[in-house]
Amino acid sequence: MKKILSVVLSLVMLFSVGAISVNAFAAVGSVEETKGAIEIVTEVNGKPSDEITHATDPDEPRKITFTYTGDGELIGWEFPGMSEGVDYTIVSEDGNSITVLVADAYAGEVIANAIVNEDEEEEEETTEKETTTKATTVKSESTKSPKTGAAASAGLLAMGAGAAILTALKKKEDAE
Repeated sequence: MKKILSVVLSLVMLFSVGAISVNAFAAVGSVEETKGAIEIVTEVNGKPSDEITHATDPDEPRKITFTYTGDGELIGWEFPGMSEGVDYTIVSEDGNSITVLVADAYAGEVIANAIVNEDEEEEEETTEKETTTKATTVKSESTKSPKTGAAASAGLLAMGAGAAILTALKKKEDAE
């Protein structure tokens, strides 16, 4: 009888320790999808500009086509604050246009910067209108903590029950 009771108590304690330690950490698995509107900022050589037009795909609102309409020679595109392959993927690039697909998990603003080789006269005009842009920080808007309280409470309850049974058995043994 004592051996069976010892095995049962050992299993209860093992279960209680396992229940607490397994569920004490937040899940890393999925990220909530953000389907809201994306804020788009267009720049030419790092300065705000209206020489870039953008259009979103009606079937896929996170698929955006940017087109440089200025007079300078377009050298390439960059998206400051975003990582290619993580925050966005390039769908196509043709002439003065680029189409990107923004990741569902990305919640910041999309800054499309056209790198343009401008004439000297145009550079002088743009330096007079120079403005600064502020960096953005992406923060989680979730106010919920991981749901680990129920498992921890159950583990503590089982451990307490095991300790109470063990104490009762010791007192019974001492009384005999």
